[in-house]
Amino acid sequence: MSEPKSVKEQVSFLIKLQVIDSKIYALDMEKNEIPVRIKAIEDSLEAKKTGIKQAEENLKALQVKLKDNEVSLQQKEEQVKKLQGQLFQLKTNKEYTTMLTEIGGIKADNSMMEEEIIKSMDAIEAAKKNLQAERELFKKEEADAAKEKERVSVRLKEIESALSVFYSEREAIIPNIEKQTLLRYEKVLKNRDGLGLVSVEDGACGGCHMNLPPQVVSEVKIRDKIVICGNCLRILYIDENAEIN
Repeated sequence: MSEPKSVKEQVSFLIKLQVIDSKIYALDMEKNEIPVRIKAIEDSLEAKKTGIKQAEENLKALQVKLKDNEVSLQQKEEQVKKLQGQLFQLKTNKEYTTMLTEIGGIKADNSMMEEEIIKSMDAIEAAKKNLQAERELFKKEEADAAKEKERVSVRLKEIESALSVFYSEREAIIPNIEKQTLLRYEKVLKNRDGLGLVSVEDGACGGCHMNLPPQVVSEVKIRDKIVICGNCLRILYIDENAEIN
């Protein structure tokens, strides 16, 4: 069984551990954002389907309108033929003239309807082109979304691989730190955004930036006991290079 490490040695290991834990924290944050990012990609793609749906509905409405007009035109043309066939059965000029007027009115309506049908056909052609354009646009966006999801998936694998390495490094360091100190560090680490150990900077805590009493700063320098910030409870240390300076 190895001898217990001195506080100075434990702080040195804590510094190394904090470096690793900061990387783990950052990677975990990024990892947790990946499902959100994937959902955002899928939601955006789903929203873009609206353009296709609207184009399809518009085309369908135009086609229905064209069909209705064609049926109506056919019925009126048959009506004209029927009336024309009845012309020779009429006995008076007045009846004949009235019938011709009626036929003329129907033919005028038919001419307008034929123009409407031509406009509908043109509108349908334009709608088909628009639908095709929407489908091609969606196809491109779908491909872009697939690439982005693949990129995110690759990044997730990279993160998991890096985390595996960092956790292994972490496990190698942990035995060098006294159990109670480690528990205190990890509790603060969890509650303080992945920062359980901070340096003293210009007489203040590097975590919460509160000024520290001179006695506390002196205790941190000596490194003969674990010193914590009275405000944020993070473990404190002073960089040896800073001390030399």
